[in-house]
Amino acid sequence: MTRLAVIDTDVVVSGLLSGDADSPTRRIIDAMLEGTVAFVLSESLLAEYRVVLLRPAIKQRHGLTEVELDIVLEELVLNAGFREPEPLGRADPPAGRPNAPWAAETAEPGPSGDEHVIALLAVVPEAILVTGDRRPAEAVVSWRVVGTPAEFAAGLVDKPG
Repeated sequence: MTRLAVIDTDVVVSGLLSGDADSPTRRIIDAMLEGTVAFVLSESLLAEYRVVLLRPAIKQRHGLTEVELDIVLEELVLNAGFREPEPLGRADPPAGRPNAPWAAETAEPGPSGDEHVIALLAVVPEAILVTGDRRPAEAVVSWRVVGTPAEFAAGLVDKPG
């Protein structure tokens, strides 16, 4: 059985681009779309998925129109738990992380870079981070379980064929 996860954008993009149905990222995105894995989203993370997937070079590779991509993202939303972190400066940082990016007041309207992923993890203490990106992994590994796509996919139960 898999744990509740925050699936980083790199995993979703890689999964949609993968032509190999057995690749870890493809198995993860398929499980997300089928509703067979527990994962959590925020508006910021969903928006990042969309922005990155609509980049011209990436859009050309996956071949989905904007409407088709929005349908895929709607399926993810339907199968996800949805949590919205406190605006930066309002959330309490996790124990041992008093200098975390969201702990300082900011005039920015919302988290940028990996901060929105970190903020989401802070409000979903039972979730692990699934990422192939070193930066967010290093940012949270001292207070949160981090798994690679291969590690997380190994825990997925395949649907009976």
